[in-house]
Amino acid sequence: MIVTCRFQFEAGHRLPEHPGACRRPHGHGYKLHVSVRAAVEPRTGLAIDFHDLERVVRERVLPELDHRDLNEILENPTAENIAAWVWGRLRESLPGLHEVRLEETEDCSITYRGE
Repeated sequence: MIVTCRFQFEAGHRLPEHPGACRRPHGHGYKLHVSVRAAVEPRTGLAIDFHDLERVVRERVLPELDHRDLNEILENPTAENIAAWVWGRLRESLPGLHEVRLEETEDCSITYRGE
């Protein structure tokens, strides 16, 4: 079973290596989807409690990203690098972490599975 919770955060950044306008400071309303793969526990009928998944992300990720300048956290805060950073923050706290999906805009997203 794959369990997913969705989160939102607002942040600014600039991409120093980008050839176009993204080189300048700008911001996004990001949507973050975190998925865990787990077997359903027969007694509870749950793979993972949504509240447990939400708590870990709210404690380990969102305070670092929400309403922040992402260049203070990552040298080159591309969507790819942000997704990999989120994975790194969660992998030890969420056994079975399956996927991190980051939507930078309504039409563009990155999916990271620890590769």
